[in-house]
Amino acid sequence: AVLSLVLLRFMARVAGARAAFWLVAVLTVTPLLAVGATVMTIDPPLVLFWTLAMLAGWRAVQPDGTTGHWLGVGLGMALAFLSKYSAMFQIVCFALFFLFWKPARFHLRRPGPWLALGLFALGTLPVIIWNAQHGWVTVHHVGENAKIDKPWSFTLRYFFEFAGAQAGILNPVFFVGMLAALAGVWKLRRQDALLLYLLCMGAPVFLGYWAYTLHSRVLPNWIAPAVAPLFCLMVIWWDRRWSAGSRLVPRWLATGVTLGAVMVVVLHDTRLIGKISGRYLPPKIDPHRRVLGWKETAALAEAARQQLRTEGRETFIIASHYGLTGQISFYLPEARRAVTTTPLVYYRSSDRPRNQFYFWPGYRQQRPGQNAIYVDEVKPPRLVRGWWKKWLLGQKDIYETDPPRGDPVPREILAEFDSVTDLGVRDVVHRGRVLRRIQLFACRGLRGS
Repeated sequence: AVLSLVLLRFMARVAGARAAFWLVAVLTVTPLLAVGATVMTIDPPLVLFWTLAMLAGWRAVQPDGTTGHWLGVGLGMALAFLSKYSAMFQIVCFALFFLFWKPARFHLRRPGPWLALGLFALGTLPVIIWNAQHGWVTVHHVGENAKIDKPWSFTLRYFFEFAGAQAGILNPVFFVGMLAALAGVWKLRRQDALLLYLLCMGAPVFLGYWAYTLHSRVLPNWIAPAVAPLFCLMVIWWDRRWSAGSRLVPRWLATGVTLGAVMVVVLHDTRLIGKISGRYLPPKIDPHRRVLGWKETAALAEAARQQLRTEGRETFIIASHYGLTGQISFYLPEARRAVTTTPLVYYRSSDRPRNQFYFWPGYRQQRPGQNAIYVDEVKPPRLVRGWWKKWLLGQKDIYETDPPRGDPVPREILAEFDSVTDLGVRDVVHRGRVLRRIQLFACRGLRGS
């Protein structure tokens, strides 16, 4: 809501009311931003603060820009960094604008930009201090995600995968319109400061990640902070074509908004596909699978725990993934009450930090001698080739028929308990559909730490 409001006011001021209105409409029906407006991850605050810094920056680079405007830039960048480390890229964005737009460089002889940089550096101190005290663990984590240690091996596999993913999450019509506007603005980069500024605020992130796909896979949401500036650029570019008499612009705009509205509505409730067609999306490709069925998952783990408790020992739960640990902790009332004292649900122990649970008290210290239920989510079976044809025809054999099995029990679990027994695979059923499968193990006699 805040993002839409500030962009509406900004665009109305620099490009007119029509462009401002259609920008908000476009943002509203863009799947990536619709998800970001619904599910709270670290991306929504990153996008908000990046955009606020960008808007303050446009005011700051004007001939009458003041030190106060630059302090607003620094504050926005600091808050963006505290949301997600990739906010550091905005420094590169400002540097590129100064490189390409000579009239703005006189600001570099003033204290404003350097005070903004200092304020940003001040915002990084909590992260730097904590990491210095904990072996730079999140630096290693980010490096592993980016596959920095992976040797260079040129491949186009991820390049086209990234392009397809962006076309989907940004709306195919807007994705093409954005790329066309990028090409057009680059030709006019020395003539229009506003378009060049917006280009510098988004293109380095978007094109940089796209180029990095030649090295390794890039997750689609990594480009999130680039969407607002590039969509501002796109709307301004095509609004000018519209004003110049182009009849194609309103038609493509109507097509994009209509398609986006359908996509966003379906994203909010994929069951609509089943209600309309009579065939629900296969859980493997249903984006709602990640947010549904967790209450049922927790209930299955709790039922197994209660069954093991009948043997006379107190029993707790261990999960194979930090997300699974959090979901079961939330959906079991007893676990939710105990999370700040002696937890009922733990992430499996490890010899190195894999997530934040590593820094919390573990079950080996808090529950020696007790039993546990180990919960592992089973990988969904692969779809057969041409599954969509069978799905449209209502056939049931769209998955491979191999029996579902989870990963082997980690060696750490086997070493920590006197015995580990496979309790089998359980279906997690939500409103008549099997959304996921979990494999349960009875772990008896936790050895002392």
